[in-house]
Amino acid sequence: MTENSTENKLVYAGFWIRIFAGILDVLFLLPIFFLLVYILGPNDYQMIKIGDDLGQYSQIGVQTKTSLADYINYALSIAYITYFLSKKGQATLGKKFLKIYVGNPDGSRLSAGRSLARAVGSIVTSMTLGLGFLPVVFTKEKVSLHDFICKTRVFHGKKD
Repeated sequence: MTENSTENKLVYAGFWIRIFAGILDVLFLLPIFFLLVYILGPNDYQMIKIGDDLGQYSQIGVQTKTSLADYINYALSIAYITYFLSKKGQATLGKKFLKIYVGNPDGSRLSAGRSLARAVGSIVTSMTLGLGFLPVVFTKEKVSLHDFICKTRVFHGKKD
């Protein structure tokens, strides 16, 4: 399958559909994340109560350190992305729902190693306040930072 083929022309997935797919993936994983925090306990999160003194500076719900639940959630996210992208469908549940998939530049399936690298890269891209997703808007092949680094692309079309 090549980009120049008239039968199987690859169409790159744009910014908004990829954002919506990511949101769907988070929604699929959210119950598991909440369950982990519930099981492990919220004690790793510092809760500062507003004092009686109105002049006193305080905040509510400030996370002061990374908890065990956070590390498990990162690992779970990476495993989720790696597993689904390296399988036949080449898509996480959110991408599959929106009929987009991830592949090599020619559309072929990613190896497990490249899927893992892309999963780690997508987490890092998310941690940059989303700035690593902006190139999707401006590049011909709609590549994000982690797509560029891992030499992957996101395409429209349903994979079996």
